[in-house]
Amino acid sequence: MGADRFLRVFSRTTLVGALVAAFVGGTVGRAGAEEGGEETLKTLYRIAISAEMCGFPMGQREATNLGKAMNRALAETNLSPDAADALYRDVDAALEAEGFEKICAGDGARNYRALLAANIR
Repeated sequence: MGADRFLRVFSRTTLVGALVAAFVGGTVGRAGAEEGGEETLKTLYRIAISAEMCGFPMGQREATNLGKAMNRALAETNLSPDAADALYRDVDAALEAEGFEKICAGDGARNYRALLAANIR
């Protein structure tokens, strides 16, 4: 799924009322400072999917900024469309393995706002 297409779907979902949550590696922090563009893209995608599945609130401005951040990260990676789709599938599989019950509760829920603020400008 390309970042532009994702933003359109993501924005629609936000208007209906759900979006972002996740904690990566058990910590909250800005992705990408020392990590590569792929790690940043994984983190941003994880935020978006987790939010959608958990129903955490996200404003339209935050959703737009998340989409823009994903577009920037995708451009930095120079991934082909097939490679980007593979990256998204890897994140999806990791989320499913972790379990949304765990992601949507506990630390994942508590860290939602901090992770969003740290990764969306």
